[in-house]
Amino acid sequence: MRTRRKKHIKQNIVGYTFILPSLIGFILFMAYPLFHSLFLSLMNWNMFKGLEGSTFIGFDNYKAVFENEYFRAGIMNNIKFVIMAVPLLLIVSMLLATLLNRNIWGRGALRTMYFMPYVATITAAAVVFSALFHPEFGPINSFLRAIGVADPPSWTASVKWALPTVALFWIWKNLGYCVVIFLAGLQGIPKSYYEAASIDGASKFSQFMHITLPLVSPTTFFLAVTTVIASFQVFAEVNVMTEGGPGTATVTLVYHIYETAFKRYQMGYASAVSWVFFALVVVVTAIQWMGQKKWVKYV
Repeated sequence: MRTRRKKHIKQNIVGYTFILPSLIGFILFMAYPLFHSLFLSLMNWNMFKGLEGSTFIGFDNYKAVFENEYFRAGIMNNIKFVIMAVPLLLIVSMLLATLLNRNIWGRGALRTMYFMPYVATITAAAVVFSALFHPEFGPINSFLRAIGVADPPSWTASVKWALPTVALFWIWKNLGYCVVIFLAGLQGIPKSYYEAASIDGASKFSQFMHITLPLVSPTTFFLAVTTVIASFQVFAEVNVMTEGGPGTATVTLVYHIYETAFKRYQMGYASAVSWVFFALVVVVTAIQWMGQKKWVKYV
């Protein structure tokens, strides 16, 4: 009995030794900064003076968050961005995955082509995308003028078009990832379902609506949750392409946090925005989780 207990303790020690580096990393780089930011959100903290130069102000930072024009603009832009980008990304990637799941010519090359933007450096890709959509010298507007569009959009220089242009870039960048995940979901559907439907005379469209869509719904739900969270976190695209402008047309919450924390050094206020942002993402994810019971089919 005692020998078995010693062996059990020894196995536990070996197991904890394996997870110890990851646990230390999690505590140092995730847990501690998380709770320290909660502490900072209640302080008026000057990062150059340390804790001696800070004062406890309670929930004043949180009051200032909701009174700030840039925060309100950021949250509205985030909502618009999610509505514009996520449904279009999921629909296009689903259709492309369905096409690439068939035995078409050049399927391997097409899969690689769609996945390449996802592994490209986001800053370099954003610079290239900005050049393509340059209002005066970009090839997109040159093409539009060539086909007779007299006054093409100013894209990132336009209050009306800047956010859709950033959303378009974000969709292009993440399309390959979603296509790969949808392909994995599609290849998990048994072919016998389609064979039985064909024998019954069901059309390809009917098979897609009544077999493919329901059976791939868990994959769609996974992508809906992860892409909504990712779209709320959009930052590098905004920072490189527009820097939040023109005006407040492309200011997002993460860009607002970056600007107040690392340009204006208002760490307490930025921490408060971060926690409000965290609460917003949790609420949106919880709503998605509750809603999935009505449309996701688990076989």
